[in-house]
Amino acid sequence: MTTSKLSKKKIHEDIKREGRVLGLHAGAVEVIADKVTDKIITWGKKRSAITENDLYQRMAKELKKYNEDLAYLFESRNKVL
Repeated sequence: MTTSKLSKKKIHEDIKREGRVLGLHAGAVEVIADKVTDKIITWGKKRSAITENDLYQRMAKELKKYNEDLAYLFESRNKVL
Protein backbone atom coordinates (compact mmCIF):
# COMPACT_ATOMS: atom_id res chain seq x y z
CA MET A 1 0.00 0.00 0.00
CA THR A 2 1.11 3.51 -0.53
CA THR A 3 1.54 5.60 2.55
CA SER A 4 -1.19 7.96 1.34
CA LYS A 5 -3.64 5.13 2.14
CA LEU A 6 -2.40 4.97 5.73
CA SER A 7 -5.40 6.05 7.78
CA LYS A 8 -4.88 7.49 11.24
CA LYS A 9 -8.52 6.82 12.08
CA LYS A 10 -8.38 3.18 10.89
CA ILE A 11 -5.22 2.43 12.86
CA HIS A 12 -6.63 4.08 15.98
CA GLU A 13 -9.93 2.19 15.73
CA ASP A 14 -8.14 -1.10 15.03
CA ILE A 15 -6.11 -0.78 18.23
CA LYS A 16 -9.19 0.15 20.26
CA ARG A 17 -11.17 -2.79 18.84
CA GLU A 18 -8.45 -5.28 19.77
CA GLY A 19 -8.16 -3.69 23.22
CA ARG A 20 -11.87 -4.31 23.76
CA VAL A 21 -11.41 -7.94 22.65
CA LEU A 22 -8.82 -8.33 25.40
CA GLY A 23 -11.05 -6.62 27.94
CA LEU A 24 -8.60 -3.80 28.60
CA HIS A 25 -9.75 -0.60 30.30
CA ALA A 26 -11.19 1.74 27.65
CA GLY A 27 -9.31 4.78 28.97
CA ALA A 28 -5.98 3.00 28.92
CA VAL A 29 -6.59 1.69 25.40
CA GLU A 30 -7.49 5.20 24.22
CA VAL A 31 -4.16 6.56 25.51
CA ILE A 32 -2.23 3.66 23.98
CA ALA A 33 -4.04 4.05 20.65
CA ASP A 34 -3.26 7.78 20.56
CA LYS A 35 0.44 7.27 21.21
CA VAL A 36 0.90 4.29 18.89
CA THR A 37 -1.12 5.82 16.07
CA ASP A 38 1.05 8.94 16.11
CA LYS A 39 4.21 6.81 15.98
CA ILE A 40 2.87 4.70 13.09
CA ILE A 41 1.83 7.73 11.04
CA THR A 42 5.25 9.33 11.56
CA TRP A 43 6.97 6.06 10.60
CA GLY A 44 4.76 5.65 7.52
CA LYS A 45 5.44 9.17 6.23
CA LYS A 46 9.10 8.27 5.82
CA ARG A 47 8.28 5.52 3.31
CA SER A 48 6.94 5.55 -0.22
CA ALA A 49 5.17 2.21 0.25
CA ILE A 50 4.63 -0.35 3.00
CA THR A 51 3.15 -3.82 3.14
CA GLU A 52 0.30 -4.78 5.42
CA ASN A 53 2.67 -7.15 7.21
CA ASP A 54 5.18 -4.32 7.76
CA LEU A 55 2.39 -2.19 9.21
CA TYR A 56 1.25 -4.88 11.65
CA GLN A 57 4.80 -5.67 12.72
CA ARG A 58 5.51 -2.00 13.35
CA MET A 59 2.27 -1.66 15.30
CA ALA A 60 3.23 -4.70 17.38
CA LYS A 61 6.65 -3.21 18.10
CA GLU A 62 5.13 0.04 19.33
CA LEU A 63 2.36 -1.72 21.28
CA LYS A 64 4.87 -3.90 23.16
CA LYS A 65 5.91 -0.76 25.03
CA TYR A 66 2.43 -0.65 26.59
CA ASN A 67 0.82 -4.10 26.50
CA GLU A 68 2.31 -7.44 25.45
CA ASP A 69 -1.04 -9.12 24.77
CA LEU A 70 -2.24 -6.31 22.54
CA ALA A 71 1.06 -6.39 20.66
CA TYR A 72 0.75 -10.14 20.18
CA LEU A 73 -2.59 -9.77 18.40
CA PHE A 74 -0.99 -7.53 15.77
CA GLU A 75 2.20 -9.55 15.61
CA SER A 76 0.17 -12.68 14.80
CA ARG A 77 -2.00 -11.19 12.07
CA ASN A 78 -1.78 -12.83 8.65
CA LYS A 79 -0.02 -15.87 10.05
CA VAL A 80 -1.29 -19.37 9.44
CA LEU A 81 -1.67 -21.36 12.64
